[in-house]
Amino acid sequence: MAISNTGAASADITGPTGLGRIFVELRPQLERFLRRRVTCPQLAGDMASEVYLKLARATDFSGTIGEARRYLFRVASNHALDHIRVEGRRAEILRESAHLFDDVEPGPERGAMARSELELIEEALAELPPKVRTILVLSRVQGMTHAEIAAELGVSKSLVEKYVLRALLHCRRRVQALGDDSVVGDCFAARG
Repeated sequence: MAISNTGAASADITGPTGLGRIFVELRPQLERFLRRRVTCPQLAGDMASEVYLKLARATDFSGTIGEARRYLFRVASNHALDHIRVEGRRAEILRESAHLFDDVEPGPERGAMARSELELIEEALAELPPKVRTILVLSRVQGMTHAEIAAELGVSKSLVEKYVLRALLHCRRRVQALGDDSVVGDCFAARG
């Protein structure tokens, strides 16, 4: 079922499954839409994946294809606005608190904590299948875009997106299981 740009299609869409089908067709448009708001292609791709995850909670949605399309763009827009607000507030907090760190030197305790956090992340990464781990490293460590990774590995961009999401969710669950939310916040936040 192709989506018309006018949204005039009158087929009914219900629940997350119907929205998921519309999302798959609209994903490139949603990413362009998000890219114009957050200016980072990789972050826009990550945010589009997060929009898809939010569809699971849309169990009471029922409407036409046009309404589904508007709904998805509204969810994406709200997500982008939330991100912009959070980043603006984060920058403000950092500016206001920069003086607190002028005379601070990391001690041995912080070094031990950092090593412990790194070991935890390495364990979580080691549990991933090799291809998933490679794609995550290329994305998060090497800073490559999903499209660049897909071209380099000879796979589709959607497979790269799926593997990155799978890896991040695995690592997040693994770290959260140990109750160390500080690592979760630092390592698995959306990239900008």
